[in-house]
Amino acid sequence: MKYNKIALIGMMGSGKTTISKLLSKKLNINFFDSDEIFVEEFGEIKKYFAEFGEASFREKESAILKEISEKDNFVLSCGGGIIVTEANRDILFKGDIFTIFLNTSPDEIFKRLQNNYSRPLLETEDKLKSINSILSSREKYYTMADLDIITDDKQPENIVDEIINFMKDLKKWKKI
Repeated sequence: MKYNKIALIGMMGSGKTTISKLLSKKLNINFFDSDEIFVEEFGEIKKYFAEFGEASFREKESAILKEISEKDNFVLSCGGGIIVTEANRDILFKGDIFTIFLNTSPDEIFKRLQNNYSRPLLETEDKLKSINSILSSREKYYTMADLDIITDDKQPENIVDEIINFMKDLKKWKKI
């Protein structure tokens, strides 16, 4: 199997959008962001969550992933919880998509998101506790990825270089 589809997964605040944009530019392939597409189609995520709930959000998110996965030559930044749905895991881990887990510590996520009020799952008194809880419930899925990259204390450009260097070593990597 050759990979010409790449998806970045990980917790909110792990840098998926930033890294995906840089990676797609360096590889000269299309960039997609499932959260950005959601916002374009359905409006602000926080507002949608409040009005329709998480289950409805996950349903729309799944439809976006399915549509993108049918394309070729892309880097996709996935929403942090996209992996909680079994059908999404099937698309991301059992098909022709190379998945990369941007592994970021709870303390680093907290530092990056402590003043961010657009994350509905962090609307709690103790954000760090919520981050730990969410990460704990998702980690078994995140670690199903083809590549696990620790992002703490690394610049986005260095992470992109690390990904590209790893993929160059893969015999299944299809040069684009």
